[in-house]
Amino acid sequence: MTWVSALGLMPRPPRAHTLAIVDRAQDRLPRWLRTPGTDATMAAAFTLAGLVQTAIYPMAGGVLGPLYVLGSTLPLAWRRSRPVESALVSSAFWLIPLEGYPVLGYVVVILQFFALGSRGTPRAAVALATLWACAVSVVGTLLGPEAPVAAIGGALAVAAPVGVGQVVARLRRQNAELARLTEDLRRERLNAEEAAVGAERARIAQELHDVVGHEVTLIAIQAEAAAYALRVRPERAAEPVEAIRATAHRTLAEIRSVLDILAPDGRDGRDGREPAREDVAEISRRAEDAGIANTLVVTGDPWPAQSPVSLAVGRIVRECLTNAGRHAPGERVSLTVNWTAREVRLEAVNPGAPTRPPAPGRGLSGIRHRADLLGGTYQSRVHDGLFEIRVTLPAASPTSTAGPAVREADPSVRSTTVAGGPR
Repeated sequence: MTWVSALGLMPRPPRAHTLAIVDRAQDRLPRWLRTPGTDATMAAAFTLAGLVQTAIYPMAGGVLGPLYVLGSTLPLAWRRSRPVESALVSSAFWLIPLEGYPVLGYVVVILQFFALGSRGTPRAAVALATLWACAVSVVGTLLGPEAPVAAIGGALAVAAPVGVGQVVARLRRQNAELARLTEDLRRERLNAEEAAVGAERARIAQELHDVVGHEVTLIAIQAEAAAYALRVRPERAAEPVEAIRATAHRTLAEIRSVLDILAPDGRDGRDGREPAREDVAEISRRAEDAGIANTLVVTGDPWPAQSPVSLAVGRIVRECLTNAGRHAPGERVSLTVNWTAREVRLEAVNPGAPTRPPAPGRGLSGIRHRADLLGGTYQSRVHDGLFEIRVTLPAASPTSTAGPAVREADPSVRSTTVAGGPR
């Protein structure tokens, strides 16, 4: 680019210059007469060619030839903005008897009536305009020097472009619908991806909560014991401090294993082997050592440790112990796990009465969610000063898409409680 063109001093291309002149001229017209600059320019060009032909080779006596050219060609300027009206006006001038025909006349007819078929509305108006133009074309041909059989060609010159235009209009509508559906699918895919990301974040958050929440509760209880021992008998503080150290290391290992399992390849980074799972007895023992008094009764044969239900049972037992340690400290928690061939039933009971409205959190809502995912049921209530949780998980995942029921054990008692309740 030179400095001349950069300063805007380069002359415009002839076509762009012509269109600019046409656009400026249309600005002075009423709004209903305005039309695309390309159509106005094309109509002017065809009209000029017809007038030149009429001047050299007159097609009719007097002013009839130029009148025919002007009346049948100038409406082409409105072929897209007002297709029905321009077609009616243009075809009306075909009734003028001629001794010849404009060389570009058929091109004008094709362009005019193609636009009628592709852009004309409503359909009834398009049909009437087509019938009118066909009739006028037949009559005009019969009034001219052509043989009567040429009337068939005159009618086809009108009907064929209209038919092609309607096919193009249908294809245009189908393409627009396909584009709309494609855009809808794209939005749905984005929404599904966002929902999947949100669900994965919630799952990761729940897994980390179940791991970290329990272990941090144990660390807090052990820290309180260490602080008390330092004040009363410093020589006995080593035991809870060592327990804190071991629990912290175990917590880090648990977090790493959870993050590794949640990784895309689903491995823990150690030769593809998943980390070992603690059984409920080990979870209960460590909670007892940390100061959360509990009694565990396990009946039946536990399922494989790596099964989803076994993992869920361990998480639920942890959450029950953590919940009781936070909301009912010093109270003994009674845990019962009954394994059968068809299902596993888990029950946790600890003393405690609600004292204030519960704060929302991930505690019992996480238990409820795990039960839902595995097709089980969840119940919680406060009865006779005892907070009770009952969870049932089936051996097989549900085949239906309907979510499992989450029931209240007693309709008269709310399941949202504080003592040992949701956090």
